Amino acid sequence: MTGTPSEASAPASSANLGPGFDCLALALEIRCRVRAWRSERWKVRHVGRYRPPPESADAVLAGARAAVGSEHPLRLEVDNHVPMGSGLGSSAAAYAAGATAALRCMGRPVDPNQVFRWVSTLEGHPDNAAAAVFGGLVLVDPENRVRRLTMSDAYGLVVLVPAFRLFTSESRSVVPERFELPAVVNSLSRMAALVAGLTSGEEGVLQSALGDEIHETSRTRLRPSVGELIGEALDAGAVYAAWSGSGPSVLVFTRSSETGRVVETLSSSLGDQVEIVCPPMASRGIV
Repeated sequence: MTGTPSEASAPASSANLGPGFDCLALALEIRCRVRAWRSERWKVRHVGRYRPPPESADAVLAGARAAVGSEHPLRLEVDNHVPMGSGLGSSAAAYAAGATAALRCMGRPVDPNQVFRWVSTLEGHPDNAAAAVFGGLVLVDPENRVRRLTMSDAYGLVVLVPAFRLFTSESRSVVPERFELPAVVNSLSRMAALVAGLTSGEEGVLQSALGDEIHETSRTRLRPSVGELIGEALDAGAVYAAWSGSGPSVLVFTRSSETGRVVETLSSSLGDQVEIVCPPMASRGIV
């Protein structure tokens, strides 16, 4: 590869955060980075820690082609640090970084709103797409518009990443299509408490959002060990814990002054069976 490449990156993300199913997500400062060169044919080289299986579709390539068209081949180099199949928005980050690097390589302007539409379509739902493109704590409204929310600095972030994978198709397949009215009312109440608690820093309000009957209950039956991890985090002193996206990772909020202590307690109880990561919130999406 010759010449100066065009570069882009997009962050990991944790969607749902409990009751915010398919509409709320948080960007995490763990990135998929892509470099792009003009070429005579499409080619992708993965050099990062996490790489797609040989038989699977390549999300970076799909994002680039969506942005510039298949008739403009590029060479792409991918340095991905977002765990795959772990509920951390790896595909959304790959689509977003691939599309942005491709646009820059072709000398085209990068419109985040258009990149969001491409990523949302490729991803199949908008929450991770919004966090990957815009960063921060994001809410996608009923009109598919992205609203940035200001998260309180009262909380620290911890992510528990089990060694096994759980792909979205399997995790989503167990979520029922219909719910009884009490479950819906509980979910609405929890969602309101979740947003209020995250933005105000009132930990009692955030704690009242714990639990979810729309997707977490059925997914916990599928993978009970994820529910056990949530319990471990709360026992260790976390303020709040929830499935990260479709799992199996768990997103944990601590008091910012107690993150180190919670991590130390979890390290002691979990041993090496679960990777413990403490990423800051990614205030920026595609860069």
